[in-house]
Amino acid sequence: MIKLKVLIILVLCLGSIQGNAQAVSGHYGPGLFGLRSAHGFPMDWSYVNVTHIYYAAEMKDNVGNISTLSKPINVIANISGGIWGTKIDKIKANYNAAVILPFTNLAPNPETLELNPDNIGLGDIKVIPLMLTWNFKQFALNTRYAFWAPTGSFDMNSKSNKGKGFWSHNIGLGGTVYLDAKKSWNVSLMNTFEFNGKQKGTQITPASTHVMEYGVGRTFDEVFNMGIIGYRTKQIGSQKGVTLPEELNSYEVSALGMEFNYRTKSNWAFITRWYLEYNGVNRPEGSAIRFIFLKNF
Repeated sequence: MIKLKVLIILVLCLGSIQGNAQAVSGHYGPGLFGLRSAHGFPMDWSYVNVTHIYYAAEMKDNVGNISTLSKPINVIANISGGIWGTKIDKIKANYNAAVILPFTNLAPNPETLELNPDNIGLGDIKVIPLMLTWNFKQFALNTRYAFWAPTGSFDMNSKSNKGKGFWSHNIGLGGTVYLDAKKSWNVSLMNTFEFNGKQKGTQITPASTHVMEYGVGRTFDEVFNMGIIGYRTKQIGSQKGVTLPEELNSYEVSALGMEFNYRTKSNWAFITRWYLEYNGVNRPEGSAIRFIFLKNF
């Protein structure tokens, strides 16, 4: 009888652990690139400000079952950054570097579903020491390296972490093709790979992630661009440090949306992007909107 009680307790505990278990994801929030994603940043100094809002009320498991979250995920972040650029004549490329400061109520891609977004604080700072852009007659090519430093608050028992508790490294490569001589129609594809370090306090090393972002757009009067955008993010390999059931040790999600951007001839840019997620696997499915302001000095 005692053995039976112990067995029942163990089964209940394991079931609880499995029910709340989820692979830890990285820093990169998909949707950073949209139309003309390889166009690059302006030369000299620029200021960028991004307001990011993400909302999700449903969770989809590995076999497509949808469950309603007891408390919806509502991430609000304001991201400010300084960008510097110059030309490198020897390789005929534009060079940019940037430092990005996020202020948010929750870390990007939150793992815990019992959230308490009670205040705004500094998240994990992003540094882009290298971005190269080549602009040719009918296409542009962009490559970059970036990393996140664990500057945001993180506690393995907290429900309102602002940071992820680990370093991440990010490399990207993509291009934009202009389909006509006037560059009225453009098609873009950007691939990003993220590699993560060990998380403080948990000994978890999150798996790597691949994000593919794309867009098809039309430009009007050389300043207004609109079109369809989307992304797909997928875990690569397996998480290390804490063993998860095989069916839970993987995640992915896709999204489709629209972008409207306006770039003035006086070096101002206003961009709005909206996404609706689908085909989630062990991930929440929600919607996201970004408001982006860019000023070149």
